[in-house]
Amino acid sequence: MTSTLRSFYLAIIRKTESKGLQLPAAVSFFFRTKYNQPSAMKQYLFILLALFVFASCEKGEFLPDDNFTEEASSPSEETDTDGENSITLYTVDGNDIRLLRDYNVPSGLKAYQDDKGRHDEIWDFVTRVIPLEARGNIAEFIIFYGNQETDGFVEPINPDDLSRWRFGLAIDAAEDLTRIDFSNYFTHLVLHEYAHVMTLNNGQINVGGSEESCPQFFTGEGCSKPGSYINRFYELGWADIYEDHNFNQPERTYDRYPDRFVSDYAATNPGEDIAEVFGYFVTQGQRPTGESIADKKIQLLYEFPELVALRETIRGNADPNGLQPGSFGKMKSLRALSR
Repeated sequence: MTSTLRSFYLAIIRKTESKGLQLPAAVSFFFRTKYNQPSAMKQYLFILLALFVFASCEKGEFLPDDNFTEEASSPSEETDTDGENSITLYTVDGNDIRLLRDYNVPSGLKAYQDDKGRHDEIWDFVTRVIPLEARGNIAEFIIFYGNQETDGFVEPINPDDLSRWRFGLAIDAAEDLTRIDFSNYFTHLVLHEYAHVMTLNNGQINVGGSEESCPQFFTGEGCSKPGSYINRFYELGWADIYEDHNFNQPERTYDRYPDRFVSDYAATNPGEDIAEVFGYFVTQGQRPTGESIADKKIQLLYEFPELVALRETIRGNADPNGLQPGSFGKMKSLRALSR
């Protein structure tokens, strides 16, 4: 979705809410976050949103406010970042970050922007969780204010180039950054967002195309390669149920197939599913031996030697006192508050 379209969507949401109307939760969550859906689904949801607003507002009230202006482009090849709550954008140089841009922020967020030390602490935490050799596709780092709606996101800097990604974390979601504790929500958040970059970069996905022309799983960014992590994952646990999956009500899929998913949030779509599974793959002490699809999804990641090596490196960097099963229930309850 382009920044222009997202600005228009957000303007519609603001106008609707200013009239005291309640948007459908799934629609509001979709447009306020970096929710990953096929482009056709984005268009479908926008049509529903437009119909809702047309039916609820007086003539002309669906247009953006006169004083609403779209966020200006950053010095990078920005295409998809919503500047609404963006605070500071950095370019990534190995383990270091360099300031690219301070966004115009309201007075209430100025303290977050001025706290560059906290920005550095958050990035330093990312570098301690994810080793340098695994971060080659992360080219930009953005600090934003999540307001309990979005705690993290990733996106290609240019939708036509999946080799360079922007990695975003909410400054208000950061917890204890002194150690890598697998029971800490923020640790899980970093692992989850990194998994998106790991599974959607140019080594895994052929950019562009359409779902109709893709013989493998189409991620939205492009057509997954036959042996890619996400295509193998899709073939294992999604191919036989994907056509019946309701993106607006993923809980139906979870309720119908609970043994296929490591968490309820994993039933959102294959992209969120593999990101959740990666978190379990890293944080759980032992390889599962069960026969459920959920267990087999975790087992699948053990088939890739490079992922096993990455897992061992991450675990080796963690505080031994923090090596305990992850609390994904906490992560999901926090995310549920934003819906």
